[in-house]
Amino acid sequence: MSKVLIIEDDQDLRFSLAGIVRKEGYQVLDASSGAEAVDILGKHIVALVYLDIGLPDVDGIDLIRDIRDVAPDTEIVMLTGRNDADSAVRSLKAGAIDYIIKPFELIEFKHSLSRIMRGRKAAQLSSLAGRQIGMADIIGESRPVEELRQIIRTAGSVTAPVLIIGETGTGKELVARAIHEHTPGRPGVFVKVDCGTLSTQVIESELFGHDKGAFTDAHAATRGLVEIADGGTLFLDEITNLPFSLQPILLRIIAESVFRRVGGLKDISVDVRIIAASNLNIQQQVKEGKFREDLYYRLNVIPIATPPLRKRGRDVLLLANHFLHKYKVELRKDIKGLSPETEKAFLQCRWPGNVRELKNLIERAVLFSNSRWLSISGCPSGHDLTAGTETEPATGELHTLAEMERKYICKVLAATGRNKTRAAKILGISRTTLRDKIS
Repeated sequence: MSKVLIIEDDQDLRFSLAGIVRKEGYQVLDASSGAEAVDILGKHIVALVYLDIGLPDVDGIDLIRDIRDVAPDTEIVMLTGRNDADSAVRSLKAGAIDYIIKPFELIEFKHSLSRIMRGRKAAQLSSLAGRQIGMADIIGESRPVEELRQIIRTAGSVTAPVLIIGETGTGKELVARAIHEHTPGRPGVFVKVDCGTLSTQVIESELFGHDKGAFTDAHAATRGLVEIADGGTLFLDEITNLPFSLQPILLRIIAESVFRRVGGLKDISVDVRIIAASNLNIQQQVKEGKFREDLYYRLNVIPIATPPLRKRGRDVLLLANHFLHKYKVELRKDIKGLSPETEKAFLQCRWPGNVRELKNLIERAVLFSNSRWLSISGCPSGHDLTAGTETEPATGELHTLAEMERKYICKVLAATGRNKTRAAKILGISRTTLRDKIS
């Protein structure tokens, strides 16, 4: 359920607006100060913020910048006074998408809420559709990759369920998207669900939707991701994390193309292709009673195994140069290529994190490189990035682990021009965690 945050120090107005948000079927959060609002945004994913320009502890326009730092994807609407048109313009320049002039009718607020949330939903559906993925996106010339391309073509010629098994970082989602794009008559969206990140409390409603009154705060019927994927593909990543109690519902969707929303009394028909993926041995999960055997066989109509990078030979160099070109353009670095020593080291590495590990390593190395040839010594995991980094003295000043961590974080922030989103991505942590570490 999407969340809306109302930041307003007028308690009566705050409660009135909260009531409208609930009636429209969204979860409401509220704050009476800037500090309280930032704390809430650090703990919740919020779709939309209504922000009063005159808060007791901070100027609303200054708070926009803090909100953008903590929650860059959150939409912001400013609540401003009638005689403060200049502030309204400045709020738009600071990152707000709209403003409402006080005093306003509650119906005006309701129309604003409906319009913005509809726009977000349409944008999300467009994003879910994703860009077209072709065979060229699956980089490699090794025999395992050629065999993978062939089975993708086969899987794309039918609409039967697919089960993709492979180690972490081997490109299971890329394969799923390629199958979707190569399936005839399947112009619908590609909807990804990471079963490992959804809590057991919300996963049923997120997947299957709910009817009005199904639970507290269910003020309106809501479609789940299965319905959103109708006519397209539902990609269930880390399928073994799907709660055992929900597996019969997925089994029925595959077998009968129908399901019921949470709290619903009628069947809903869907035409959706199921592609599931896991980095675990599902047969072992079945033996241990953690996964339904009948669901396993229903999913395993077309089994696909994504090859680990260590079995792809010189593909590692093709991939490394692909990522090198990508990041040297993005980061505006003049790097000619990989050094011979780096190529040799890459071919000898086992790459426990596979393609994802290689990609992240290249990005970090390019970021710190001051040389025309990218030089990385050592193998994962224990990367020694010699590219463009100063050598620490063997003796002399020593640092605590916390000091070294902070020093490295500062280096990454400096290299990214203090772009916290990119820095967090390179560091492998969330923006919230990064903010906590530098505060």
